[in-house]
Amino acid sequence: MELDVSRAIAQPGQEFPFSGTQAIADQEIYGTVVRIDDCAVEGTFMADDEGNVSVRGRVETVAHAPCANCLKDASAKIENDFDEEFIRNGDPEDDEIFAYEGHHVQMDKLVMSYAVMALPIRFLCREDCPGFEYTDRTEAPEESGVQHPFAGLRQLLDQMEEV
Repeated sequence: MELDVSRAIAQPGQEFPFSGTQAIADQEIYGTVVRIDDCAVEGTFMADDEGNVSVRGRVETVAHAPCANCLKDASAKIENDFDEEFIRNGDPEDDEIFAYEGHHVQMDKLVMSYAVMALPIRFLCREDCPGFEYTDRTEAPEESGVQHPFAGLRQLLDQMEEV
């Protein structure tokens, strides 16, 4: 999403509304891939006398990841307010600031940052998700169709007990 800020630069202190959508690439967070739907973004922007642009608004979207308990698909509604300043002719490589050149502000970095900051710590398919459930706790995971990460250790333990 790109904002044309030429009118704001010509009229410092005047607010201008904007709205649009911004796509965000899948994000890998602590080894889990989080898919984020296109973000709805709306707000206002205005420039100061030096050409720096203040942008205020809200990001809304839905994020999808595996449930932390049972690994089924889970989703979470994401909403986050922002209030940032884009520095005219600032260093675009500086991760501590938002910078722009010319008369166009690129919103992708800001939207991605605020969407990711609002992600839940744990995705759950439902609030009371109990996690993996086996009808018979002694049932071998291979027979239940679920691969258990410690199945090999259980086999070794069973073999040691037989000896």
